[in-house]
Amino acid sequence: MRADILPLCDKHYRAMEHALAPVNANYSIQFCRCTDRFCQRCYSEVLGYVTPLKDDPPVVASNQPRCDKHGRPMFILSIDRQRNTVRFACPEPGCHESLTRS
Repeated sequence: MRADILPLCDKHYRAMEHALAPVNANYSIQFCRCTDRFCQRCYSEVLGYVTPLKDDPPVVASNQPRCDKHGRPMFILSIDRQRNTVRFACPEPGCHESLTRS
């Protein structure tokens, strides 16, 4: 997970924080999680936004935007509350693809 990006939660639009989920002694998954106390939303560069449930595979939303160049799930970079728009960006290093949604 790139250390220079901090996505916003797609539910609360709060900043997310970097986290690690240990899978076993030799392998961990890097992701970001919402900083809201009761929110379980996470962002992964592989899956996009998901809410993990114990013992269930992650459910990826069908409307998750993806980068046209790299096919990777985009993250929420910023929100403009006056214009009611959300700006997404690609997590690929050096990629400047973005998408704005109302």
